[in-house]
Amino acid sequence: MPDTTADAPGVVLDPLDRRLLTVLDRDPAGSIASFAEQLGVSARTVARRLARLQATRVVRVMGRTLPGFGGRLAQLVRAEGAPGRVAALARLMAEQEHTRWVRLSRDATELMCGSVTPAAQADEALQRLVHDPRLRRVRVHELLQVWGETSSAVVSPPRDLDLTDRRLLELLERDGRMETSELARNLNVDPSTASRRRRRLLEDGVLYFEADIHPAAWGTAADAMLWIRMSPGRIGELGAALRTHPGIRFTAATSGECSLVAHVVLPDGGTLLAFVDEHLSNYGVQDIDIVPMSRVLKRTR
Repeated sequence: MPDTTADAPGVVLDPLDRRLLTVLDRDPAGSIASFAEQLGVSARTVARRLARLQATRVVRVMGRTLPGFGGRLAQLVRAEGAPGRVAALARLMAEQEHTRWVRLSRDATELMCGSVTPAAQADEALQRLVHDPRLRRVRVHELLQVWGETSSAVVSPPRDLDLTDRRLLELLERDGRMETSELARNLNVDPSTASRRRRRLLEDGVLYFEADIHPAAWGTAADAMLWIRMSPGRIGELGAALRTHPGIRFTAATSGECSLVAHVVLPDGGTLLAFVDEHLSNYGVQDIDIVPMSRVLKRTR
């Protein structure tokens, strides 16, 4: 189930917790033993810490497919208005099955959300948002390309997926670190079959893993969405370059007035300014909206 808990998780994180989140972010499906070796602590300590971080919803590891996989329509929505109205509509969008995440800007005058729907399915909640007369502006951007940790992920499967494959994807979306034995029990197959199926989905580029880490867990003041306008020619180059930076959580090319959107998490405003000056100055960027983010009404699903 998606996490629709607002604001920060109710847990205090120490430096070891944040180091664990960093290695988990780099390798969401990595082994407890490998994490322990990287952190210089025991496997028991890592297992206990990770269980706590998962139980308190600080982090959730998911098996994912690209937003546009199988012909789905992936969109980002921005809606601006008075704080009270924006907050009410953000709660509405958080309740929708098709929304993956919903957040408010720091000044509470803008909601942003990501949605994934079958291409032919009408989105009544989005239409309500678009036609709300009390909003100043609503923009809907279709995701054209998403840059992620894996360059091999595909939007069209190279083969037909059977019911077992699809059920496996559903299980791993709920818990990307589910043990092979548990996957096998849920699929009613033997563990070797479950392991083989999982490996093939990875090799085919259908499946990849992602650590959804609550923005507040990084203990940072510079949590922002960057909406970038630029001339054609280097859009793909900049998108790929941005995704390699450790402070970037998400990067995509979009339709509409913006060419690229990125979610960045950095230590402070000065670091964010330096990042923008250093990484966006040589790609023909025409303009950029830096929108500081705040409340989390729905976590990635």
